[in-house]
Amino acid sequence: MEKKNVYAGTGISRDDDPYKAGKEAVEMAIEKAGKSPEFGVVFCSGGKYGNNDKRIKKLVEGAHDAFMAANKNCKWIGCTTAGEISNYGFSTDSCVAMIINSQYIHFGVGVGKNINLRPKEAGQRAIKDALKNIKTDKYIEPYVRYLAEKKLPNSELIQMRPYSVMMLNTGFTAKKRGNEDDIIEGIVNIIGYRIPIIGGSSGDDFNLKKTYSFLNGLVYEDSVICTIISSSIKIGSYVSHGYLPTEKSVFINKAQDYTVYEMDKKNAFDRYSEVIGKTKENIWPKTMKLQKLGSISTAFMSFAKKLGIDVMKLSPVIGLNCNSPLALVEYKPYVKGRFWIKAIDSVIDNKYLRFTEKVPQENVLYLMKTNKEKSLNAGPESVIGSLKQVDNEASFSLIFDCALHRWFIGKHAAKSVELIKKNLKNIPFVGFFGYGEILDGKHTLSVVSMVAGKKLISD
Repeated sequence: MEKKNVYAGTGISRDDDPYKAGKEAVEMAIEKAGKSPEFGVVFCSGGKYGNNDKRIKKLVEGAHDAFMAANKNCKWIGCTTAGEISNYGFSTDSCVAMIINSQYIHFGVGVGKNINLRPKEAGQRAIKDALKNIKTDKYIEPYVRYLAEKKLPNSELIQMRPYSVMMLNTGFTAKKRGNEDDIIEGIVNIIGYRIPIIGGSSGDDFNLKKTYSFLNGLVYEDSVICTIISSSIKIGSYVSHGYLPTEKSVFINKAQDYTVYEMDKKNAFDRYSEVIGKTKENIWPKTMKLQKLGSISTAFMSFAKKLGIDVMKLSPVIGLNCNSPLALVEYKPYVKGRFWIKAIDSVIDNKYLRFTEKVPQENVLYLMKTNKEKSLNAGPESVIGSLKQVDNEASFSLIFDCALHRWFIGKHAAKSVELIKKNLKNIPFVGFFGYGEILDGKHTLSVVSMVAGKKLISD
């Protein structure tokens, strides 16, 4: 076998028996890697395997048994999804797994509970536990970094990021939010802003009833899993969504957390109606009792159960979010602005807009535009951006895509994954469609990718 700095492999199973599915996917990944697992990831259909506590625990048990049979010290994480992604293509009703083996990449894992009521504290607890859990090599890593310092110019050294964080939180349901922004704030309070935070929110195939995350053979609800990664291999990350700004924008005069009350000195809903050129009744029909997040979930569930019915017809605001959402621009000195999509989830009292992410006041929201072709290319653009950071040579990748993005591109979801696969040149990769994408903050209708390189940072 060719000697490599990183060994990785992926597996997939569609077995109806959850224990067999978890075990089979992990065993296949181990076989493909040709090495015992030091770290693993498992993503599985929330609708098929996570439809009750008993089934999801059996799947996790099967996966854990496979990991432990190969390496009793293996650490692994995972979650339920709204669609699975891997180098086997786009899949539903499946379980996908990836294992990693490298003496140059080390992992620490931790969990924080009660993200519904205490999200910041949960984020802090998860990252603190992960930092305590990581075991780095006190000889190899310092030596590789010494060689890098000795060989590379300062212009390259200053861009090195030996640490990154991967975050998996239980995604929103009809009854509660994912609270990703607050969780991330808690993590940042411990590690600062310079370390990339990458990940996604779990899903349940649009049932919006219950989502799960996994850590080392245990199943968690209402929790966040953090993985701290210490690497002597370059790690790249990037986000893309395929949207472009129009000339239309609004200024947020008054907002608090998820609710925008006033834009351009008018009630937010009134001003939004003017900007997009649609009546308030067309945007938010009074006959549709979509006055809170739970009501929108009904539209999602109806669509999931009635394949062939366009979700846009069930809720006009969902169609607006997909075709022409609002977005905040991130301004950084000497850096091109990055637009953060902000999706509307409901209208309050026929006056105010409630979003799925926090929207700070005294900022500008831009009306965005796209088409399905641009949206289809969001995945490939994301991995291309990540690959550039690792000299376009990768050993494995993780993909975090938006469940709403999946429905927007519809039958082309499989093509999107094939384009990702083409750009990754058939390296091992897994990912999922979930209820939130993470790259230093929560994104929507976006694709986040993380890519590990092949070479040492000193090469």
